[in-house]
Amino acid sequence: MQKLDPTKQYNLFHIDRHYDLLNSQTDWWIEELQRQNFDFTTISIADLLAIKYSSPDFPTEKFPLFRWDNYLTILNRIYPNLIGSASFATHKDGDTIDELDIHEHEIYELPENLAYWINDNNRVKWIVNIDIDYFFTDRDEEHFQFLTDEYVLSIADEIKKAWNNIEVLTIALSPELCGGWDNSLKVARIITNHLQLSFDVR
Repeated sequence: MQKLDPTKQYNLFHIDRHYDLLNSQTDWWIEELQRQNFDFTTISIADLLAIKYSSPDFPTEKFPLFRWDNYLTILNRIYPNLIGSASFATHKDGDTIDELDIHEHEIYELPENLAYWINDNNRVKWIVNIDIDYFFTDRDEEHFQFLTDEYVLSIADEIKKAWNNIEVLTIALSPELCGGWDNSLKVARIITNHLQLSFDVR
């Protein structure tokens, strides 16, 4: 939100193992944010993660308000006109919300179509979210990369072809769902190296 104009509309392409659209306590989350005069456009990531709320089921305890699976739901509630077209390529894991008209895309469609979809309407810029756990799956609680490095590179190349229509690109590392930091960073760097983006983890 520090890079977007909240008076404009953007399309969203969400590439992630999960939908990130948890909707279980949205009214409580929004009420707490309003009480704290929360502003998406100015808050730091550290302050955002420090926001707590009390669940109606556990009124004496404090829980982190923002989670990996609810931030898009909250964003859409606060800025209901911000996201126009919502495209999702996921493992269909998690909840969806009625407020977003979601276009679902399959894994096999992305390598040849992602740039085409993003470039199809150059009047509206895009937010592209990539969570590295999209390229991983698990068996017997062991996480492993099931989409090849070549597949990852093809996604990076599609993003490169559509770069002029992308307003914001985010990359979530999710090492806990990728078999650790080494796996997650290796795949992330395939993307950032191809896009010639500076990328440093401290």
